[in-house]
Amino acid sequence: MNIRLTNQINMVGACITVANGKEYKLVWTGNDPADFTTDLARIQTGYAAVIQKAALADGASGGAGDAKAQAETALEDAAYILARALANHFKKTGNLDKLAQVDVTKSEIVQLRQQDLLDKTTAIRDLASATATEPNAAGRGVTPARIATLTTAINGFTSVMNNPRGQIVNRSTLLKEMETDTAKLLEQVADMDDLVLQFDGTDAGKRFIEAWKRARIIVDNGGGHSSGGTPPTPPTPPATPGK
Repeated sequence: MNIRLTNQINMVGACITVANGKEYKLVWTGNDPADFTTDLARIQTGYAAVIQKAALADGASGGAGDAKAQAETALEDAAYILARALANHFKKTGNLDKLAQVDVTKSEIVQLRQQDLLDKTTAIRDLASATATEPNAAGRGVTPARIATLTTAINGFTSVMNNPRGQIVNRSTLLKEMETDTAKLLEQVADMDDLVLQFDGTDAGKRFIEAWKRARIIVDNGGGHSSGGTPPTPPTPPATPGK
């Protein structure tokens, strides 16, 4: 993955991290403009999908076997992280029944066979979805972003497993898809800039605005940087073969 694309994806991730910070989440939760909440959820889902494709692209060499291994690893990793977040939450709330459902080690998840792995990770995702609105759950890692990451991993794993003929998933295809998806994310984040400015009614809101502006700076790993306030022109989506 090229540096430009990595920097753009990292900027989106930084904005999501700022918005979900303990101090700043109180600024926008339940407050106008309500579209900020809706748009943030959409961006988190899109970001999780791009990160999933990046993980697949990192190890893709063109074969279906590689794609299966990458999808399985991504699913195991996402499920384990969310399971431990749930375990932490249920331990602190004293819910021993639910704790028993998610108190698993990484090796226990890795050892699951394909259908068992899919069933277990889906159960973890569903339990997290039902738990995310509980007090303090987000602070313990049970967040919409984590749930979206696991959902994307489940979908990716299911897609690979439902491909009995072993169609080739290659790196170039994944990177082209990431270019298109990231361009959409950049446009969506730019639209949110106008919404963020409206949280200026409190000191916390003003700090949130400044933190968002800092997160919007796209850092050049080569040493320079460009302001994220006016993002660079997104890359032109690659033409779809046959169209």
